[in-house]
Amino acid sequence: MPADYRIGRVVSVDTAHVVIKLDRSLVGMSRNTHEDIYDVGRVNSYVIVPVAAHRLVAMVTRVFLVEDQGAPTDRSSVTLPSARRLMKAILVGTIDRSAFHQGIASFPVLGNPVHVAERADLNAIFGPVGQNTEKRHKREEPGYCIPLGESAVIRRRPIRIDPDAFFGKHAAVLGSTGSGKSCTIASLLQSIREQPEVRRTTCIILDTNGEYRTAFQNQTDKGEPGITVTNDVLYVPSSSTAVCDRLMIPYWFMDTDDFNRLFRTSKGVQRPVLLEALRLARNNEEPRATLVTLREELIHEINRLWLLSGQDKKVSKDVKQLAQGLIRHLDHKDFEDVWDQAKEEFGISRQSVCQALKAVCDTADRHTEGQWPGMLPIDARAAIRDALNPLYEKLTKSTFGEATTASGRLADAPSYFDKQKFRFRHIEQVLRREESRGARVRDFSGTMLLRIDRLLADRRFDFLFGPVGRTLPRPVHALATFLRDAMGLGATRTHDLSNANDVPACSLPFYDRQRKKPGPADIVILDLSLLAAEVLENVTALIGRLILAFLQRLGEEDGADARGSLPVVLVLEEAHNYIPRPELYGTESLSRVVFERIAREGRKFGLSLVIASQRPSELSKTVLSQCNSFIVHRLQNPDDLRYFREIVPSIYEPMLEQLPALAPQTAFVVGECVPAPALVRIRDADPMPRSHDPKFYRYWVRDRAPDVDVEDICRQWENGDMEPGS
Repeated sequence: MPADYRIGRVVSVDTAHVVIKLDRSLVGMSRNTHEDIYDVGRVNSYVIVPVAAHRLVAMVTRVFLVEDQGAPTDRSSVTLPSARRLMKAILVGTIDRSAFHQGIASFPVLGNPVHVAERADLNAIFGPVGQNTEKRHKREEPGYCIPLGESAVIRRRPIRIDPDAFFGKHAAVLGSTGSGKSCTIASLLQSIREQPEVRRTTCIILDTNGEYRTAFQNQTDKGEPGITVTNDVLYVPSSSTAVCDRLMIPYWFMDTDDFNRLFRTSKGVQRPVLLEALRLARNNEEPRATLVTLREELIHEINRLWLLSGQDKKVSKDVKQLAQGLIRHLDHKDFEDVWDQAKEEFGISRQSVCQALKAVCDTADRHTEGQWPGMLPIDARAAIRDALNPLYEKLTKSTFGEATTASGRLADAPSYFDKQKFRFRHIEQVLRREESRGARVRDFSGTMLLRIDRLLADRRFDFLFGPVGRTLPRPVHALATFLRDAMGLGATRTHDLSNANDVPACSLPFYDRQRKKPGPADIVILDLSLLAAEVLENVTALIGRLILAFLQRLGEEDGADARGSLPVVLVLEEAHNYIPRPELYGTESLSRVVFERIAREGRKFGLSLVIASQRPSELSKTVLSQCNSFIVHRLQNPDDLRYFREIVPSIYEPMLEQLPALAPQTAFVVGECVPAPALVRIRDADPMPRSHDPKFYRYWVRDRAPDVDVEDICRQWENGDMEPGS
């Protein structure tokens, strides 16, 4: 390299940093070469340290002066102090020939020369300024091909990211409010869609602030947003006034964890009651549902009687009460129409079952008093076995102690059930069963029942349970249709869908959209801004769990090649609201459990997270630590800064000290998505998301105040038609 690129030499080396003494011959803080004039000593700029055949790349983090006063050679002379100009820099990577890679394998020695990073070095690190777009990137290794912005330090130097590294290993976009997070995400997605070789994407935005619609709207001739989004972007509003377009997530997609969280059930009594009621409700939709329920209850209760009779304690009274309660339960009207089927299929009748149970009661009666007060001897247990075993064999084709397979759907299956029957039939059925045994289960379930009744009657939850007092229709392929809609996969075969008579228009909006045979959508914006705050966690957790479960099954059912064949990007806006740190949350957070699992396992199945948050200190450390790429805007809160320092490598510590002073739309980009850490001026989003700051002064100086329809807003509010999100 020509001597005019040299700026100094190394005077100190440690495992991550070097200290550089600038040459005294360096006039000012710039180096004039035949290529250009390069700034020297600018914080966040790059320098080159040649070591043997390699060229180490270092990023300047500090520039300072140190007084250097030598010992006088003559007492009669006066020696004026001089100053040494020093720079401190982080070693970030190595250029081997013309290829750059992060990390270093060898270290400089004292006295090693230091050069400015010339154009060839910067091209090796960040790629050529005018990257040839005609050359198609390799599909397997696209490299750094997606423009993110320009370097805030090096003039006209574009910074690009590697999409596989950014999305394939999770990413985080962090920064205080107003620092530009939403614009960064919008600009990045716009940049991807602008690439000529990109044919499709699958990106889902959980938009908790209602900001992203305007970033993907059509533009009028005047450059103003149109009223509709583009054809390859699906916008799903949460407003209850958009009846035929709104977000609708049927309640039967929820599993037991979702219901437990939503109904806030206690572990002792309420959760077992809810679990059994859900199992009965999901199986009630089968043609033989009541017969299946009768069989399962008989098997369950006979097993309980048999196990109870063998306990080494006073149980004769309990055995009798359990048998009598079962007799009363089997006489309920729910089972009136199935005994003929039971006799035909299993060879049992209500009379034969009651006769066997009465024999159990008589046996228990004989041993309530006497030599074995309340405790059943061996001969009594044998009598109970002889009375029950014939029934058990007919129901299970096995004897006591042999394994039997439960029939019917599990309580977690995302299958349809009627919400009214669930509340007023199946829950009551479980409560009656337990009450018949003397349990005070209804008293302990009171708070759960009140909450269920309140949610079913609350219009804010229509998007989940449907209109108050009416049951949602049972459509064909409901789960598949919802997932196609939520992931923007385009229309399914419409002849497989229920017709408008079975599923009326506007009852399930995602069903209506599929009937219109839409094409694939690159971006799906799920606007959650008007959902009730108390249900936000349930909704985000449910969407994340359904997508992960689908992608897992895709890989298992369709073979090894299908695993990861449908990569999905899930953008979590304001993620701290539903992925909190455990110590900051009073109860177990369902959504945190779901997204921590996605953070750990989602990459294997093609599900990537982009975490956006203004409060990283309130985020789950498990989720944040799984991110391999960070775009960090201004952070000013000391807790956020301290928390973020614990996540990223310690060598970036000097860079993090600059975060409180970053300008809007400027961010540090670190991690695997960029070849080297860089301070980036993010490219403008066009159109912009609706995240601009309110213009107070513009409002103050207007001649005429805006006409706000306060009455209409309050009318919807009073009717429960709208609810701002948290």
